[in-house]
Amino acid sequence: MLKFPLALGVLLALATGTAAQTLPSNLPMAIMCYGPQDKSWHVGYLYKVNAKGEAIYLAVDGKIGTTVNAEGVVVAPTNRPATLDCYGKTLDELRSNGRVMEFQRTP
Repeated sequence: MLKFPLALGVLLALATGTAAQTLPSNLPMAIMCYGPQDKSWHVGYLYKVNAKGEAIYLAVDGKIGTTVNAEGVVVAPTNRPATLDCYGKTLDELRSNGRVMEFQRTP
């Protein structure tokens, strides 16, 4: 009989810990980059934010991604050529060029 209240307490503790974390307010839902080699637009959607504050953006298929560091700069990949025009740019630069999709926050 004590197993259920104990499990409920563990679940509440986990939920409370998760709820205490908030998404950094300056991260967009998606970033758009142009690939001059294939002459196409690539869209990366926010996948996760790690403990260092780096935001990971992935394509819809989940195969190719990019990282925005804690300072808001799109970091060039180390495991493949950096062929998109977003690398090295800040989120502010991408915003000013209309290259982000923002979250629609509700009051």
